[in-house]
Amino acid sequence: MADQETGPMVGAPRDVDFNANDLQVESLARFAVDEHNKKENAGLQLKRVLGAKTQVVAGTMHHLTLEVAEGETKKVYAAKVWEKTWENLKQLEEFKHLHDVEA
Repeated sequence: MADQETGPMVGAPRDVDFNANDLQVESLARFAVDEHNKKENAGLQLKRVLGAKTQVVAGTMHHLTLEVAEGETKKVYAAKVWEKTWENLKQLEEFKHLHDVEA
């Protein structure tokens, strides 16, 4: 629970102003799509970031909501990227299809 005096609870996901942090968020989004494509031999293309949250864990877990294109079909995916900058670690933890985008 967050309260006015202490702010957000440690470990709770927090919204990211991805307009202010667009280069980092864009980089993480591209990393997530590229890693998924390598792992699944897929050809998804990042169209845009719809939402971003960060969560302090043993490092930082980035929760991203992405619009991607698979051929002519646009889809929305949820991605989780775990980052430990002091260990130079970045890995895709989850890449899950949420729904197709209606034309």
